[in-house]
Amino acid sequence: MYYATREALGLGWLWSAPVAFLARFMTLYACAIAVTKDLGDVEGDRLGGIDTFASRYGVKAVSTGATILLGLNYFGAIATALLAGPGVFKKGIMVGGHALAAAWLALSFRKLDTTSMTSIKAYYKQIWNLFYFEYLMYPFI
Repeated sequence: MYYATREALGLGWLWSAPVAFLARFMTLYACAIAVTKDLGDVEGDRLGGIDTFASRYGVKAVSTGATILLGLNYFGAIATALLAGPGVFKKGIMVGGHALAAAWLALSFRKLDTTSMTSIKAYYKQIWNLFYFEYLMYPFI
């Protein structure tokens, strides 16, 4: 609402630290979701001649890469909170929430059995659960 009101008043766009953080964080998260969405369809994609990251590089490599990307994203969120000036972020929520999410991600990856379709789908579901968890934190960071 704030940005829509600014636009309506002709004041233009104003980047703030929280908006810049959210744009960066969610762009990287969207990339991870985009490459992991095909993990459960690797065999069908290969049979159908559909070229995806998962069918080209395999479930193990793609899930490992996505986990590393998201882990770095969480580390970046924690660093952003710790390095920001006073009052920019609620550091306890930002650091604690993203540390919890990073641990959740690590546990989900640790449980992943790349030979089990059930396990692969459970891992992908946790990626989405973490995405929703991030949205739950936004009003409080």
